[in-house]
Amino acid sequence: MPVSIDIQIASRSFTLFAERGMYWADQSILFIADTHFGKEATFRWGGIPVPVGVTEATLKKVKSMLRRTQASRLFILGDMFHARSSIAPEVRESLERFFAEFSSVEITLVRGNHDARVGAFPESWPIRIVDPGLVIDQVALGHHPRQVPAGADVYLCGHLHPAVQVSSGLERLGKLPCFWHSRGQFVLPAIGEFTGTHVIKLCDNESAWITAEDAIFPYP
Repeated sequence: MPVSIDIQIASRSFTLFAERGMYWADQSILFIADTHFGKEATFRWGGIPVPVGVTEATLKKVKSMLRRTQASRLFILGDMFHARSSIAPEVRESLERFFAEFSSVEITLVRGNHDARVGAFPESWPIRIVDPGLVIDQVALGHHPRQVPAGADVYLCGHLHPAVQVSSGLERLGKLPCFWHSRGQFVLPAIGEFTGTHVIKLCDNESAWITAEDAIFPYP
């Protein structure tokens, strides 16, 4: 199975990765969505025992794609953190090591609904924060799904954590995260390791690409 797939949307070329990122070579941009860094720390803070190392696992995927693409820009399409309590000491340390290793990469966060609850980031963090609606070469960026805005012909977003229900015959095999394209709106799967999914049903003229372990493939 391939670890990446090249696709065309509105005459633009993108590469989708099994690690749930999307690369735009013409702009040297790697897009990811819904990292929800530190969500496990928030659950532990609330007294719910969950595994450690989730943030590191998510960062490992981001690092892998940055190294393979040599992207000069990283855009997070919303929900970088789950809550204010997510910025725990161990999460800060992991992120600051990441910032140091990829100091040449320009990082931009397109604000999502969870980001609004987090408050200000540490001043030393090299992150530019923008509101949804930024447009780059007629590609609009946001967090919540919506129609393609005026002045753009592609809209990239996250929020939904899309997945498809996979079946074999009469047996359901489970849900798998996916990229979802619907009438110019392109929804990225959540890259965060500790996130749920929302099952979508494809309509006519819609497309999806499933990510499973280290593979990506068109669905159906």
